[in-house]
Amino acid sequence: MNQYLIGIHKGELSNHQLNEIMEFASNFSKNSITTISIPSPENLTLFVGEEESPLSAGLTDQYYFLTNELQKLKQYEDMFYFVYDYRNRKLVENPMVKCFPLIKITISGIKLQNVIQTVKDIKQDVFAGFKINFEESGLLIVEVLLTSPMLEMIHKGVTIPESLRSDKHYLYLSRLTELLSVPTLSNSVQTKYITD
Repeated sequence: MNQYLIGIHKGELSNHQLNEIMEFASNFSKNSITTISIPSPENLTLFVGEEESPLSAGLTDQYYFLTNELQKLKQYEDMFYFVYDYRNRKLVENPMVKCFPLIKITISGIKLQNVIQTVKDIKQDVFAGFKINFEESGLLIVEVLLTSPMLEMIHKGVTIPESLRSDKHYLYLSRLTELLSVPTLSNSVQTKYITD
C-alpha cells in the first residue's frame, strides 16, 4: 500500500481530536486516510492517503479538495501544515497522468516541512506529491513524485538526449534534485534520477 502525505500536525493529538478530524475528513473524501506518529525529536502526526494505485494528477486534485475541507477546522489551523494548500486549484486536463519519482531521500521528521516547502517554492507547471515510509529507526524515507514527461522517459529506460538538457523543464528537475540533496534537507540520498 502506498502512503502519500497530505498534511503535518505539529504535536500529539488526543484520541478525541484524532477521531474528530478523521470523521470530518471521511464526510468529504472517499480516500482512505490514516496517520503516522513521529515521537522524536519533535512530536508530529502525519496525515497520509493510503492508495493501491500510483500517485496521479487526479489523486492530487482529490487531496486538494480534502485539504480545503480540513482547513475549515479552525481549532487546528495553527498546528497544521498542508501539502495541497495552494490558493487556486490547478487545472487537471488528464487525471490519469502519473507522477514519477525524482529523488528518494532519508530524512528526520523535523526536516519534512522544509522538504515540502522547497518543492513548493520552485514554481513549475507540475503536480507533485510525497510518498512516505516510516522506518523503525525513526527516520522517514520520502520519495518526491512529479508529473513530468522527462521523468516518465527516464523510468522507461530512455536516456535524456543532450539536446534536451538545456530545456527549461530539465533544468528545473536538475535544480530541484540539487536542492533536495543538500545535507540540511536530507540525511542521505537513496536514489536520484537526474544525475548531472
